[in-house]
Amino acid sequence: MSDEPKKVSAKAPYTIRPQGLFSSAFAFERGGEVIGTLTRKRAGVLRLVNSSTYVPVQGETISIERDPGLLRHQFGAWSQVHGGQGREWLGSSIRYGMLGREISLHGGNKPFRLVPTKSFGSGWEMHAPKTGLVATLKKKGGTIEVTLERRVDFYLLLLAFHNIATAWTSSIWPGPDPTPPVI
Repeated sequence: MSDEPKKVSAKAPYTIRPQGLFSSAFAFERGGEVIGTLTRKRAGVLRLVNSSTYVPVQGETISIERDPGLLRHQFGAWSQVHGGQGREWLGSSIRYGMLGREISLHGGNKPFRLVPTKSFGSGWEMHAPKTGLVATLKKKGGTIEVTLERRVDFYLLLLAFHNIATAWTSSIWPGPDPTPPVI
């Protein structure tokens, strides 16, 4: 047996499997192999999701934390660089209300929009302003299938999943078209 990782197609889907009784941890798989685990942390009286930490099999740990401010659904993604010696900002997300069905994602100069799918069922679509559909996150039984239509940074998929992990019921009804970003 060789220790070399097998080559995975750039369009191979990700599979996200919940771990644990209350789904506080999720295993990310690609090509049949686990690539990392995302663990959510809850805080406050209502036990709302406050942060998440993604620990990959190889690579840097990514933390997703609630940004201080007035809005509850405002999160930032950070990479732990130099063995935990510093942090690098990767991206942020904002959902403009508890009942809002559109989530804005920003990774540097790339704005993205998350909206429920156009059909009935639990699922979300990630759209880029110029190229359109980038990824689809669909719930199939106990797992979530992430299908890529175009190249997207993995931390943006993590940030998207973190935001919609507790919002599956709001995606049952067909979603609206994403609004164009304000530039």
